[in-house]
Amino acid sequence: MASTQGGDAPQESPDPQPTRDPEHAVDESDDADGEFVALQKTLSQKRRAAKDSPESRLHKAFPFPFLPNVRPLTISDYDACVELENAAFHNPEHRASPEKACHTPHLFAYRLTTCPELSLGLFCTVIPEQVKGWTIETLASAKPVETDRADKAVSVLLAHAVSTKCCGQTITDEDMGVPKEWRKLGGRSADVGNQESGRTIAWHSLAVSPRLQGCGLGQMIVKAYLQQMNNSGLADRVSLICQDYLVSYYERFGFTHIGKSQARFGGGGWHDMSLELSGPPKTPF
Repeated sequence: MASTQGGDAPQESPDPQPTRDPEHAVDESDDADGEFVALQKTLSQKRRAAKDSPESRLHKAFPFPFLPNVRPLTISDYDACVELENAAFHNPEHRASPEKACHTPHLFAYRLTTCPELSLGLFCTVIPEQVKGWTIETLASAKPVETDRADKAVSVLLAHAVSTKCCGQTITDEDMGVPKEWRKLGGRSADVGNQESGRTIAWHSLAVSPRLQGCGLGQMIVKAYLQQMNNSGLADRVSLICQDYLVSYYERFGFTHIGKSQARFGGGGWHDMSLELSGPPKTPF
C-alpha cells in the first residue's frame, strides 16, 4: 500500500478523471484525419505521375494501337530519315542531312548505301483511313507495308539511329565526312567516312520525332540499337559525341564519358562517349 506524508490516509476523489500521458496527449481522431490527408496526397501524386508517364503520353500521341517495329534502315528510307532529322534537330549544323553544312552533303545517302547494317529505324504501322486528322513529320514519305494491301497501311518512321565505323576509340571530324565521288568506290573505304576495317561504331545520329519526345521512344530505340550492334559482332564498342546536357542521358545506358571532344563539327562543344560491347552470346559446343 502506498504511504502518504503525515500518516493521512489517501482520499478518493468523488469523480476521478482519467490520466493522460503528456507525451501522447493527442486526440486520436486528429491522427486519423492527418493520415487520411497524407494518403489522399500520395494517391493524388501517383495519379498525376501516371498521367504524365511515358506510357500515358504514348497513349495520347497515338489514337490507334501502337505496334512498334524495329528494323535496319535502307536507302529506300532516305526521304523519311531526312524529314525526321530536320524536324528533330533545330540547329541545321547538327543535322546529318543535305540541309546542313555544305561541306558534308548527302550524308544519309552515303551512310544508308555504304553501311546500312549499322543503322536502325523504329516504325509503326498506320492505316490512313483510320487516322484522319493525325499527322507526323514522316507520314508523307511512309512506304506501304505490303504491295496491294487492301487497307493501304504504311510503315511510318518514328525514330532512327544512323552510324558508320571508324578505327579510333572516339569520333573525329574525318569519321563524319563523306568521300568525294563515294558512289564510285563500290563500298570501299577512303580517307574519310566509313572505315570497313574499323572496330568502333561511330554513332552519328539519334533522332526522335518531336511530336513523340517524352514518350519513351528514345530509350526504346537506344536499347534496341545497342543490343543489335552487340549481337552482330561487327564492332568492339559504340562511340558518339553529344552536347554536355546529354552526357548523363547516355551514361544511363552504360556509356562512359571520356571528356571533351576534339571534333569541330557543327561548331564544336561536343563530349566523347563510348560503350564497350561484350559481344554476341557464346554458343555452347
